[in-house]
Amino acid sequence: MAFLHNFSLRSLKAAAGTVFNLDYELTHSLMPVFGTLGTFAFIVFHFTEKMMGFTDHLPSRLACIALGLAILAWPRDGRWRRLRLVHWELSVGFMLPVSQTLLFLINPIDPYWNSSNIFWAFFLGFASKGLWLPFHLVLGQYGGYLLCLWIQGGLSPEKLHVLMDQQPSICFSAFGGLGIKIALEIFHRRGLALAGVTARALEAESREAEIGAAYAELQRREEVIKRFVRPSLFEELKAGLNPIEFKPVQRELAVMFCDIRDFTHLTEVLSAEEKSAFLNQYFSLMTGPIIANGGEVDKIMGDCVMGLFPDGRKAVKAAVEMRLRLQDFNREMYAQGKPKIRNGIGIAKGPVMMGNFGSFEKLDRTVIGEAVNIASRLESKTKMYNLEVVVTEGIIADLEVGAPHYRWIDMVQVKGSSRHLKLYEIYGHQPDEVRGYKDATREMLEKALAIYFRKGFKDATRLFRAMLEQVPPHRHAASDLMDNILNYYLAHCEAWNEDATGAWQKIERWEGVHVFYEK
Repeated sequence: MAFLHNFSLRSLKAAAGTVFNLDYELTHSLMPVFGTLGTFAFIVFHFTEKMMGFTDHLPSRLACIALGLAILAWPRDGRWRRLRLVHWELSVGFMLPVSQTLLFLINPIDPYWNSSNIFWAFFLGFASKGLWLPFHLVLGQYGGYLLCLWIQGGLSPEKLHVLMDQQPSICFSAFGGLGIKIALEIFHRRGLALAGVTARALEAESREAEIGAAYAELQRREEVIKRFVRPSLFEELKAGLNPIEFKPVQRELAVMFCDIRDFTHLTEVLSAEEKSAFLNQYFSLMTGPIIANGGEVDKIMGDCVMGLFPDGRKAVKAAVEMRLRLQDFNREMYAQGKPKIRNGIGIAKGPVMMGNFGSFEKLDRTVIGEAVNIASRLESKTKMYNLEVVVTEGIIADLEVGAPHYRWIDMVQVKGSSRHLKLYEIYGHQPDEVRGYKDATREMLEKALAIYFRKGFKDATRLFRAMLEQVPPHRHAASDLMDNILNYYLAHCEAWNEDATGAWQKIERWEGVHVFYEK
């Protein structure tokens, strides 16, 4: 019952809307149909009414046809739209009644009324808006009838009785046409509404698909940008900032350089695709620990990775994980009969300036400073020491108090710097027996180095040789040492001790620091 009640209310509202609104959209659509049917009907009625014995006036019918064609030819849009609506209603209201009045005057009014007015009432109801139907009936049909009666001798009771007898059928015909028109308009408007809803749904679906495609493309571009630019730069872009306007800032950072040793020799037998796949696999191993430990990959240069860290502790942790990953990778390479990869890692800490450097055509967001230069030099010197991870004293200062698995190895001055740097080896990634040996001999090595840098080369030599006797055998190469720094210092001590020509003069001038004149 509630459904029927709601349906009835909606139908009444729709019917009232079609009666009282000025929406002629459906009427416009039906105008060609009205014109065609009206023209055909006027011609047929001319012959039909002649056959029924009535006198017909063909010029009046042709005038109605011409007026109907004029209605159809009137502009539908623009500033003439309202005039077209007025034209339509005036034509409907007067065209038919005027033509009928002419025919009433040349025919017996009552029989002619009986034969034609029902049809015209139906046409009025169907062709006009419901708001205007009573005016068309009263002023048009009834007005013409009463005008003819007045001309033919006045309104008698008999004539009035005829008019009243025909009233129910005329009203039924007129409002029947109106009802059909209302029903058509209701269905037409609902069809338009449904079409609008469907169109909006399709548009929304299309827009959703476009948004989805745009979002997928945006994600794809973000992934591409992430791969090719540093994460901090990507976050600036994502936040809507302009990286070009980035102002240089001074920061205290730990800088890491990690480079493959003998890369050219290692990959000279590989094709371009094999070399690319090899490097990509290697870089994935090396960059993962940098990011996982709060660092950022500054750039990849050839076979070298440069990373930045907020402190030395995270940099050391990343370096240890990088070496452990490389050990696992090398085990797989060894099982496949392929050569192992060796690399060196140098880490330094200090103030650096971060900014955009380059030209108008090409900019690079990177850091410059002494710490960058030192870290790069240390990485290259790992090959000379035959060690894997070498760091400065500033990195060691960031480690927890009592942190294991590091030791002092040298006092140097690198090219491009005037400072004397105390260097340390990080060996937390090495096998248990090596870590145990280096932890046990750390104090002895520091004592030997202290004597060495005070120019006591003979005493230092004895300590280095005593340590050499405790070095465990190498797992894979019997001729190689597990502590290569000992050979480095024994060679230096022998050079000082065995130089018979001017050695003591050199010793006197030596400042107790190794100066690296080369990169």
